Amino acid sequence: MSYLIAGDEYRAIDSEVWRSGTFTVTEEHLTLLRRAYVRWDDCEFGAPAIDPKRPYGNSGVERDIAEILNEPEWQSAVAEDERHDDEAARDYYLSRNRDRLVRLHAETGVALQIVLATGQFAAGYYRRAKLGSSSWERVDTSAWPPA
Repeated sequence: MSYLIAGDEYRAIDSEVWRSGTFTVTEEHLTLLRRAYVRWDDCEFGAPAIDPKRPYGNSGVERDIAEILNEPEWQSAVAEDERHDDEAARDYYLSRNRDRLVRLHAETGVALQIVLATGQFAAGYYRRAKLGSSSWERVDTSAWPPA
């Protein structure tokens, strides 16, 4: 998958979130963010940044995501098994899950904004505190929708 497609996916998600003012942070997002490779970016004044080439340590982003999440289907694909070639099973898994993995990767950008704004690595449903702001608040969905 092209890096341009991942960028397009992020922009579409960001636009969708901007319009709705809501986003659900999942345990998958948090797991990926905990494994993000942060480095110093010397552009302009400089700032900490997630490495765009190796966001999770290697340049095979979709494969890194699959390994980090270690879903049962991935576990099956990498299991020692004489009946199939492991590399072929991994490639098959990645081809079938690529769109979902790329979307999840793109969503981590919004999830990162939320965890930084709230100061919490907490899964849940969030909404912007004020439309158009960068402030987020977690919504208690047990009483959803509000009266």
